Amino acid sequence: MSGFDVHLADARRSRSLVFFIAVGAALLLTVGFLISRDQSDPRLMAQAQTEMMDEAVDAPLEETEAAVLSPLEALDAPQTTAMTEHALFTNPNKRPEVHSVDVTVQRGQTFASVLSDAGADRVDAARAINALDPLYSARLLRAGQDLTLYFETPAPYEIQHAFDSDSSVSTTRLAGFSFRPDQERTLTVSRDGQGQFHAREATASLRREVVRVTGEVSSSLYLSAIELGATDRVVFELANILGFAVDFRTVQPGDPFDVVFERFVNSRGETVRTGNILYVVFDGRGDPLEYFRYEMEDGEVGYYTGEGESAQRLLMRMPINGARISSSFGMRFHPVLNRNRPHNGTDFAAPRGTPVMAAGAGIVERANRFGSFGNYVRIRHANGYQTAYAHLQGFASGVRSGTRVQQGQVIAYVGTTGRSTGPHLHYEVHLNGNPTNPMSLDLPTGRRLEAGELDDFMTARDALIELRDNAPPALETRDSEDAILTADNAGDA
Repeated sequence: MSGFDVHLADARRSRSLVFFIAVGAALLLTVGFLISRDQSDPRLMAQAQTEMMDEAVDAPLEETEAAVLSPLEALDAPQTTAMTEHALFTNPNKRPEVHSVDVTVQRGQTFASVLSDAGADRVDAARAINALDPLYSARLLRAGQDLTLYFETPAPYEIQHAFDSDSSVSTTRLAGFSFRPDQERTLTVSRDGQGQFHAREATASLRREVVRVTGEVSSSLYLSAIELGATDRVVFELANILGFAVDFRTVQPGDPFDVVFERFVNSRGETVRTGNILYVVFDGRGDPLEYFRYEMEDGEVGYYTGEGESAQRLLMRMPINGARISSSFGMRFHPVLNRNRPHNGTDFAAPRGTPVMAAGAGIVERANRFGSFGNYVRIRHANGYQTAYAHLQGFASGVRSGTRVQQGQVIAYVGTTGRSTGPHLHYEVHLNGNPTNPMSLDLPTGRRLEAGELDDFMTARDALIELRDNAPPALETRDSEDAILTADNAGDA
């Protein structure tokens, strides 16, 4: 190459370099001008952030992941992410305002009416309830249930977009709701960015404890057990277990009892619920009664003596808890008819609405109004036995003629219908059509464990005895936990 050619090439490169520098400077000036306009005009800045958020939300997941992982755009990804988060969390135009409303379900209200009465759109209410359905049926909602409802005001950009497009947007809309159907669960329904509702369930983590209540009857077995740390549910189950063999009229002060049961506590040491009774002893008038809980291989659960004989009988002596006998079986002066006449049953005085249980498994023969008996249920059992329940306030759900009921199942509620002077249960037992005193029946016993089952039962019985001996008193455990919490709080202070 000649010297002239070399100089010509150098000149051309110089002119090209100058041209690119000039173009670059012009571009920098243009970008700086645009940036200064964006910073000086907050509407343009908000619009840019909005467009960037819309693109990020609308982008498919696969494309978003590809963009983040692309090596060519890796340097820009952190800045883009930061700006996106900034637009989402700091720009008030992107955030709806949310407020909560606490409501209590009133008698006669449905889930839909609760939401509608609070101001929710009917379509939104239906969608939210439909989202909840896999976790909780709306038909289970009962009066007294507390709910927290959340409503949101649409973000300004949504209102502006609706105005620009001549479409409508609600000034307030349902954002979701939450409630606790029981002590262990919290259910939440929330609205997403596309107006769809989603439900989730949070379950409390509970710790199982085995505790013991042992003492003597003071005023009553119920009050004595409660004072020592039992719950209403535990005493209810205790009465079911002992009800086959104990005439509660004979219970007197000084009668010893011993109950071992499960309870479940939360992280604060509060008892959320109680579980099964594992062991029972009651020493009243007669031979001491001792029963062990035992579950067989087929899942059947029962309470058995130490020798494997079931505590269960064909019929319960008392198909009601927390009641007193107000009138016994036999001849008596009728308080309404004012004359002596046979009383073919036993009357149990109890508050109106007290649950009445089926004394034994059987088929309901009738459940309706029956003359002077008022609301009345009669059940046919095995071995020629029938039981009858009268003066009821009403019948339990599903109890009607022809239905099968299990022993201990709630079939009705105490009332004062028919020829009655006050709320009570009139209870009759008939054997082959003849009225029989239910309190003096020598009822057939339940099953006795066979040789093969007996070995397994003995192993389970010995394990329960060891568990009983190591179980702490119910109140002592609770008191010690309270002391620990108090000490911890004092330390924090």
